[in-house]
Amino acid sequence: MSSKLRLNLTTMIASMILMIVGTQSLNAQSVSISPSRLYYKVNLGEYKTQEITVTNNSKERQSFTVSFSDFEPAGIEGKSRFMDAGESQNSCSRWLSATPSFFEIDPGQTQKIQVLLQVPTSPEANKVKWAAMRIKLTKEKKAAELNDKTAIGLGVSETFQFVAHIFQTPPSVTMKNAEIESFKEVVLDGDKGKILVLKMKNTGEAILDCASYLEFTNLQSGEEERVKPTAFTVLPGGSREIKFSLPKTLNKGKYSVLGVVDFGSRENVQAAELQMVVE
Repeated sequence: MSSKLRLNLTTMIASMILMIVGTQSLNAQSVSISPSRLYYKVNLGEYKTQEITVTNNSKERQSFTVSFSDFEPAGIEGKSRFMDAGESQNSCSRWLSATPSFFEIDPGQTQKIQVLLQVPTSPEANKVKWAAMRIKLTKEKKAAELNDKTAIGLGVSETFQFVAHIFQTPPSVTMKNAEIESFKEVVLDGDKGKILVLKMKNTGEAILDCASYLEFTNLQSGEEERVKPTAFTVLPGGSREIKFSLPKTLNKGKYSVLGVVDFGSRENVQAAELQMVVE
């Protein structure tokens, strides 16, 4: 393969794949999936089926294929890194199947996909596992493109991909716990003010659905103000960094700030305190 052809192939593949989560509209194409997350609670050796609905809101008939892969949270920003099926030690992608795995939808119509999770009886299955379901939309090449001798015959010209995240928690896994690893004041570059950054870690066995908020207490006047909660999910062993802007309504003065993470435990929440000056 010549270097020019190899470069064209690399450029074409890089421009073909576009990851989309949720509902997007590209090139007059509009497709939605619902829900974007599936939560299973299946015992070892048992199975369960849930549904995902794909809706074609465009004016053209669309074709789709379904596959499964792994993902891992990448760092503390809450973003995901996708991998091949079975690559992650936390994977349940090989326990999943979809019916149908290929389908076409007319304009304005919907298609329900049955997502079957079959949990093995191995001890490793008695942990929280997760995977990504990829619903790929494919647009066929036009006749003019197929007759172009310089075109590379991959059979498609564009591919858009929709991702649904899937989580499996065995009913026996119930321990929830979290720790606040740090809570600090950060001065932004370029005289852009300050933010408060709270970092927490999921130290339990279950998935945590968290809400984090701040409570400001003016040490001179005793006035209090709360920053609205930020909601997020943290997988077992994962960490998350939550950044808070200072309320514009704060008066000048010295404050005690309480950073709180509520992770759904009736027994306790995690909190950390710092002092800061608003000038």
